[in-house]
Parts: sequence; C-alpha cells; structure tokens
Amino acid sequence: MKKTMLLTALLLTLLFGTRANAEIKMNYVTDNMTTTAEAYSLAGYCDPAYPLYINGKRIEVTKEGFFSCYAALHEGANVFNFDNTTSKKSYTINRKSSPSSETYTDDFKPITFVGEVNMDNPTVRSRPDEANDDLITPYVKGTLVYITGENSEYYRTANYAYLYKSAVDKTSKSYGTNNIRSLEYSNNELIFNMDRATEYAIALMPDGIKIILYDSTGGELANPDPAVFKGIKRESFGAKASPAYTLYFSEPGRYIGYKPVFEEGKMRIIFNERSAVEKGSLKGAKIVLDAGHGGEDVGTLGLGNIYEKTVTLNITNYLKDYLESKGAEVILTRKDDTYVALGTRTAVINEEMPDISVSVHCNSRNEWENFGALKGTLDLYTYDSTTAFVEKLSQSMGAPYEKNNLALTRVSACPAVLIETGYMSNPEEYAYLVSESGQREMALKIGQAIEKYFE
Repeated sequence: MKKTMLLTALLLTLLFGTRANAEIKMNYVTDNMTTTAEAYSLAGYCDPAYPLYINGKRIEVTKEGFFSCYAALHEGANVFNFDNTTSKKSYTINRKSSPSSETYTDDFKPITFVGEVNMDNPTVRSRPDEANDDLITPYVKGTLVYITGENSEYYRTANYAYLYKSAVDKTSKSYGTNNIRSLEYSNNELIFNMDRATEYAIALMPDGIKIILYDSTGGELANPDPAVFKGIKRESFGAKASPAYTLYFSEPGRYIGYKPVFEEGKMRIIFNERSAVEKGSLKGAKIVLDAGHGGEDVGTLGLGNIYEKTVTLNITNYLKDYLESKGAEVILTRKDDTYVALGTRTAVINEEMPDISVSVHCNSRNEWENFGALKGTLDLYTYDSTTAFVEKLSQSMGAPYEKNNLALTRVSACPAVLIETGYMSNPEEYAYLVSESGQREMALKIGQAIEKYFE
C-alpha cells in the first residue's frame, strides 16, 4: 500500500510539479483566443484528487488528471469557467464568422529551363493537388528535369511530373536526348550506361523490375546476367515512346528494395537483397528504427508536460531491446534527445539498406476536432512494397493503415512504415503513452508484429 502511494505521489510530481494542488492547464487553448471553428476541444489536466466542472457541468477526468470536453461555440465571446476545488480558472474563446470563400486559382505559367533535383526522395506527383494517390516514383539527387511550367508551389516537368520548387535547382547542364548504350549487372547493381541523368519511373515487383527512362532512346539491350535475370523485355511508353525495360528475376522475391544513383554516364540501381532470417528468431534481420522528433523538434505536447520526442525515444529504445533479444541487428537514427534532420534520417535508411524501417511517432488532432473521440494506433506508408509490409504489420497489430506523404516512408530502399502509436490529444491515450508501462507495452506490441512479419 505504501509503495502504491509513493508511486502515485511520484507520478503526480512528474505531471504537476512539487505543488500539493495542481493548477488547471490547457496546452491547446489560450484565454481570449479567436477562432472561426464551430466547436473546440477543451482539454488538458487538473488535480485528479478533486472533481472538475466546466460551467457547472462535471467533466470526466482520468486517474492521472487528464480531461477533454468538446464544446460548441456561438459567435462572439464564449466564456468557460473551470472549477477544480483548489483551482478555478476562466477561459474566453471568441468565435468570429468565417470569411466568405473566394475563388483562388493558381494556374501554371509557361517557363523553360533545365533543373537538377537537389535532394534524395523529394515529393513527386502526377498532379499538383496534394492527394496521396498522386505520389509517384521518388527521384534521387542529381536527376535532371526539363521544366515547362510553374505555379506558386510546383515546377512541372516535360513529362508531367510535379515537384516542389525547393527540390529543384537551375543548372547549366545540357539536357538533350539521353542515349542508352548498354546494360550491366554486378554485385547487386543494375547499371545503365547512358549519356546523362534523366527522369525515370521504377516499379519493383516480386518477379521483376520495370524501369522507364524518359526523354531517352535505346534499342534492345542484352540480358546483363542470365543467372539473375531470366529475361528482359523492351517496350515503348507514352506519346514520346520512352524506352521501358522489364527484367524478370530468376529467383522471385530475392529483392525487397532498390536505390538509384546517378554518376557520370551511368545510372546505377542498387538492389536490396532480402536477408536470410533464422527460423524462430530474428537472427539475420536488419532493422532501422527511427524515434520521431528530438532536440528542438519536440513534436506534440499533448495534454500534459511530456513531449512527443520523449515518448517516441522511450518506445524506440524498448523496441530496440526487444528486437535485439530476438537476434535482430538494429540501427537507430537517433539515440538520445538530439535533433536529427529528416534528410539525415532517410540517408541512414539508404546507407544501411535494411530489411525494414520503422518510424515511431505519436498522433494529435486539431483543436476544433473532438479529442475524446479520436484514438487508436495508425500505420502510415507511402509506397507499396513487394512484401506487403504495412499490411502484414497492421494486421498483426490490429491497426488500420493509410497512404501518406512522409519523408521517413518516402524511400525505395526497403519497406518502410511510420507508426502513430496513439493520440496525445486523447486523455486516456496520453496517460498510457507517457507511462513506462504503456511505452513498454506498445514496444512489445510492435516488436511481436515485426516478428510475425519475418515468419
């Protein structure tokens, strides 16, 4: 009994500081704020030893003191009086009418220049409308593009791919027609010998790989290695008759990812070969784990005093311990509370070429949504993998999955998933996620799902 009381006191101290009675605090709402929303989530924490009332109505509070109340807003001043016995506060939320919608067009203007992609795996779309199903093959740094149009956000290439302007630099390099001369294979690398870097589309399948090289010419290419590829087919793609090569693997399922690299006169496609994993363990598996955020990038704060960056690091470390206990080799993108840029994190994946990559995050919602109704784990991916990783992982975890445009999953080197472990805007899930027991349990849940995937 004494031990339980001490643990409870310690938790309250961590959550509320050393004061005997906690003040009411909300991280999502400030007094006298203004919004056009019709409703708002009044959510935060209070002293769990006493009941909480908002405008005289008792509000459900978790045993740790977290609460959420979804309140309708009328136009003008909305006053909410909080009473938690030892703490009383008043918040005013001013709702103003929504501005009349104006028709806004962001049409493309003609412009022509040769551009060079300045980063690996930028967002590349088939249409500039922000839809996740418009995402197409990510380009790598050094890809040459011929720009034919621009609007405020995007450049449009001659092949109707759309890239954010920040991903493209103007270059004095010559464009012209790219001539494909020959094809080689060596040490898990497929090498196109050709004039220059060019736009491309790559589809990796269990039984082969299809490569389209835009603004190029090339005849029939010889099979580079009959021991690896049982056949090669050349077709023409699109109105410009771009050459499209499909190479069929002699051993289906051998490769789980790829990494394109442009060098002078060469396009190298480096294959990621599936690891041989010892049955009944994870010995032989190579896994990259990414703890979301870190350092000055704190992530979401949720309902209390603990940032997302701390929760994700703890879960990732517990997950690392579990996977290593099963024999896996685990590489971390960050080991402590330091800032690591997204480009650096994805570079680790591209360098290591692991069997899978898992990024650990926590979810949150906008203040005008109902925090109490939004909960659960969600798995996010960008590109389908030959192994259906996200589908198998989600099935084992009992979680839904969705396609999304995320830097940590916008890679082709391996199957990659970002796991939103739970909502830090939800009272029950926040309490769970900031607790050691919850973090360990979540790590175990993910770890067991990863084990299931490798079976």
